[in-house]
Amino acid sequence: MVDNTFFELSSIVQSNLLSLSDTKTGVSLEEFGIIIDTVCNSLAKIPSTDESQNAIKQLEVNKPLGKLGPQRISELYTSLSKFIIQAASQNISSSQLESKLKTFNWSSEKIDRLMKVFLVNQSKIQAVLRLYGSSPPKLVDVNWRLDYRLETNTRGPVHELMYIIELILEDKGRREPLTFTASHAELEDLVNTLKDACHSVKRVALDYKKRETN
Repeated sequence: MVDNTFFELSSIVQSNLLSLSDTKTGVSLEEFGIIIDTVCNSLAKIPSTDESQNAIKQLEVNKPLGKLGPQRISELYTSLSKFIIQAASQNISSSQLESKLKTFNWSSEKIDRLMKVFLVNQSKIQAVLRLYGSSPPKLVDVNWRLDYRLETNTRGPVHELMYIIELILEDKGRREPLTFTASHAELEDLVNTLKDACHSVKRVALDYKKRETN
C-alpha cells in the first residue's frame, strides 16, 4: 500500500483523476497519452511565465482532443500536473506510484503510459523543482522608503521621486530581503497588477467552491 501522505491532493484534483477511469464518457488512451506527454514535457523544462497557458492552448487545438473541450482539457492538464509534481517532489518509488494510480481505477494501459513517461522525465522534473522549489517563498513583511533622485549614470539629471521597496521573504524558515526601486508610475502599475491578480484568485476560489458543492 502507498502512504497517502505523499499525495496531498485537493478534492477537485482527485475527482478529475478519478474521472479518467470512465471508459464511456471519459478520456481515451490516445487522448490521455497526448495530455500526459504534454504535462511531463512541460514540467521537465525551465518554465517561462506563460508555460502552462501555452501548453494548454496547444492541447486545445490538437484535433484528437477536440471533443473534450477547453475546460475539460485545462482541468485534466492542471490536475495531472499537480499529481506529477507531488510524485517527483516526494521521490516516490515505482511501486508506490503504481499503487497510488490503481486507487483511481485506471486501466492498466493508462497506468503504464503515465509511469513510462514519468520515469523518462522524472530526473529532469526533479531538477527543475530543485531549481525553483516545489513552492515559492512566502511574503511575510514589506518595508519601504521614499528617496529623491537627482541624477543617474545613464540619464544624467532626473530630479524624481523613487520608492525603495524591500520585500521580506521566508523560505524553509529562512528570511531574506528582496529589494527593488520603482517610480511612482511603476509602483501604481504594480499595485494595479496585484489587485487584478487578487480578483482573479477570488474568482477561481469561488468557482472551485461552487463546483465542490455541486
